[in-house]
Amino acid sequence: MAENIYYYEETKGRIDGKYRFLSNFYNARMVIHKKEYATVEHYFQSMKHSGTDLEEKIRLAPKPMDAKELAWTRPLPPNWDGIKESIMLLALRAKFGQHPELARKLLDTGDARLHEDSPTDRYWGIKGKDRMGILLMQVRDELREENNG
Repeated sequence: MAENIYYYEETKGRIDGKYRFLSNFYNARMVIHKKEYATVEHYFQSMKHSGTDLEEKIRLAPKPMDAKELAWTRPLPPNWDGIKESIMLLALRAKFGQHPELARKLLDTGDARLHEDSPTDRYWGIKGKDRMGILLMQVRDELREENNG
């Protein structure tokens, strides 16, 4: 039976050490569409307001939680539910694709099941659909294929 790995980074500052790098709040600068983002969270939240004045404010927010809070100041685009996973997957591929040391750490999780242990998130977290862990495992499988191919 595969091991389970639970990770979560609270907004109050508690960080799970060994698997902190899995968090979308983890500082891993990446370039997507010729723009630099400090974290996956910055990219994901900014895409909620793509093409508006808020997109750039979110991208440049000092901290991931600031980016998240800014994104909540306006309604989501009507098509958000249909595109949010592809946006998250693009961000995760960029994070692990542009940081070989993080890709290695993700690969080192082996066949463990990955879970974002959010106490409240009913979509991305384990208390809901567990989609973040599923997408991370997908990226891990893709990295494994690249390394073996």
